[in-house]
Formats: sequence, structure tokens, C-alpha cells
Amino acid sequence: MKRTFRSKVQTLLHGVDRKSRLSLIVHLVLASAIIINVVSVIFDSVDEFADRYFIAFAVIEGVCTLIFTVEYALRVWSAPDDPRFSGAWARLRYMLTPMALIDLIAILPIILWIFTSIDLRFVRIVRLLRLLKFTRYSTGLELMLLVFRQQAGIFGAASAALACMLVFSAGAIYIAEHQAQPDAFGNLIDALYWSVITLATVGYGDVVPITPFGKFLASIISLTGIGIVAVPAGILASAFNSELRRRETAYRHQATRQLLGKRLTDRVRNKLKSHQEDLGISDEQAQSIVEDIRDVHRTESDEILTCPHCHHPLQLELKDAESNPPA
Repeated sequence: MKRTFRSKVQTLLHGVDRKSRLSLIVHLVLASAIIINVVSVIFDSVDEFADRYFIAFAVIEGVCTLIFTVEYALRVWSAPDDPRFSGAWARLRYMLTPMALIDLIAILPIILWIFTSIDLRFVRIVRLLRLLKFTRYSTGLELMLLVFRQQAGIFGAASAALACMLVFSAGAIYIAEHQAQPDAFGNLIDALYWSVITLATVGYGDVVPITPFGKFLASIISLTGIGIVAVPAGILASAFNSELRRRETAYRHQATRQLLGKRLTDRVRNKLKSHQEDLGISDEQAQSIVEDIRDVHRTESDEILTCPHCHHPLQLELKDAESNPPA
């Protein structure tokens, strides 16, 4: 069945195909536009640069917005050809996905600025969110988002425990320091600010307890903060490690299937490279896995006879040979 133009567009925008020069060019242009636009937004916030290079910044903004608008329109138009969104309301379901909303945010500020009286400073800040589009081209950022989604429940529980600790510590320090420092701990909101800074182990030093009981509480809260704040970091590190091991295992299975009874031809290498890029495996990891598999096969090949043409293992029917001995 011949592929339609819409299907080709969907495949082109879905991911980077390193074997296609057009795919590499398109994604290189999109990634470059994101970086150039974000850098221009940063320098545009400096009044000296904004006045001197006003035209250059305006041209960059116009060209990048046009690129992002065309990209967003093509993604929405080709959404029905994506198996995840096929069927009724395919385009609407795609438009409600997180990455599609990020694409919309990338072009929305300028449209609002043109047709409304929205504050230009707000537009500048929102334009920085275009950097989130770069997650499509960064395996590390994609992996981080995947881990956050997988561990959302655990992070929620850790965040709830941290929120409870913040409120309790704020109430305790408010009781201990309210009378001694009514300006610094005049209400629970001020105490909550101190609690956040202390539990985060930052400790700006602008607000400190002066009473003996307040100092004792501050010491306990600081030590507790080291453990509580370290919990999400430990969960994140463990989840990253588990996801990387899962991807390495998946690549090992794919590589074993490709190398079983076969030589490492260019066709096999291309397939393995495609699996490696899909899973985000580094070249060093992939090479180590392939060499390990080939060593195992090399050891097994000493005991198993293989066909010299197709390189598949040969199975000898010994029973037939015994029951029908040669004359």
C-alpha cells in the first residue's frame, strides 16, 4: 500500500531518522530555531541589547515563530496517521497531549501580544518555555520526563511528607520565636518562609532564631531537612538506574535476536543502531553488549554445527540414522 503525503509528514516529524537526510535537516532546523530563539530572548531582556539590536531580535522572533507555527500545524494535521491518535477526534486528542500543548505555548505569546494588550515582560518570560520543545531532541530530558511520570505516585507521597514537615516546623518556630522576634516571625507565613529555606538546607541567614528553644528547634529541623530533601533525590536516582537497566536489557534482547546465527553485516548493524537510538543507549554500552553476545555465540559455536550458507544451527536426527543404518 502506497503511503500518503500526510503519513510521510507524520513519520518525518515523529522522530529523527538518521538514515534520512531530509529528517536530519528538518530536526536540525527545528532544534537550532529553539536554541537561537531562547538565546535571543535572554539577550532581548537587556535594555542595551534590546535597543541596539531591535531589528535583529524582531527578525529572529518572526522567523522562529513562523517555523514553530508551521511545525505545529503539520503535527496537528498529520495526527490521524499516528496509531496512538487514530480514530474519531484524533487531532483534538493530540492537541491535548503535553508536547502538543508545549508546541502551542511556543506560538501563543506572540499571537496574544499582537491581538491583545498583554504585558511584553510576560511575553518574554513565556517565550522561554520554548526550551521545553528541546525535550524531543534530547534523550536525557526525555528519560527524565519518563522517570517522573513513572514515579509520580512515589514523588507525590514524598512531597506530601515534605509539606507536612514544612507546616509543623513553621508552627513550632513561630511559637518559639514569635515574642522574641515579632518582625521576623510575626505570622505563620513568615515562619513558613524560614522553614522552607531551612529544610532545603540553604539557610540564607537573613532570618535566624535567637532564643535557646528556637535554636534547638532549628538544629532538629535542619538535620531532619537533610533526610527529607534527600529522599526524592534517592528515588530519582534509583528510578533512573532501573530505567537504564531496563533499556539495556531490551537492547540486549534485540541484539541477541539480530545476532543469533548471523554475521554482523551492515544490515544487522543498521538495525542494531536503530534499536540503540530508540532506547537511548550510548555507543559504549551498545558495543559492550554486542561484544558480550558475540563472545557467547562464539563459545556456543564450538559445540553447535551451523549451516555454511544461512548460518543457522543444524539439528541432526540421530534416531533416523540409528534406525536406518547404511548398507
